[in-house]
Amino acid sequence: MQYKDEMRRLIDIVKQQSFNAPLVQTLDDLKTMTNAVKDLSDRVEMRVRKSLTADTKTANKKASKKKAKKSKAIKPFPSIKPNNTQQQTQQTTTPSTATNSLPTNNNVSASSFSAKDISDMRNDFVQKQQALQPIKPTPSF
Repeated sequence: MQYKDEMRRLIDIVKQQSFNAPLVQTLDDLKTMTNAVKDLSDRVEMRVRKSLTADTKTANKKASKKKAKKSKAIKPFPSIKPNNTQQQTQQTTTPSTATNSLPTNNNVSASSFSAKDISDMRNDFVQKQQALQPIKPTPSF
């Protein structure tokens, strides 16, 4: 815990001096602290990666030992291969683009409504609404 106290003291000193010291010195202190934080985060990241790879290696070793002990081999699930005829036709029509299979590169086909289409939809809607109208009672004689 002693190193944490020293680190906090140094940070407090830099904070206090940032108001009183010349701007150039303050920027230099900031740069030094930024580099120190970057180095520290890089070291922590390396340690985490090493611990993760060590864990996966030991897990893989344990799994391989378990697999070796089993007498029955499990058959892998058969994979379904996609039909490539569509991709082949797209590539033959536009050979210059190699990434036609990406959804962002496919051409967009848009359709528009005409005034007649809109009036037909309106008439259909009105007819459906009239069919849902409550039954009006007939007057008695």
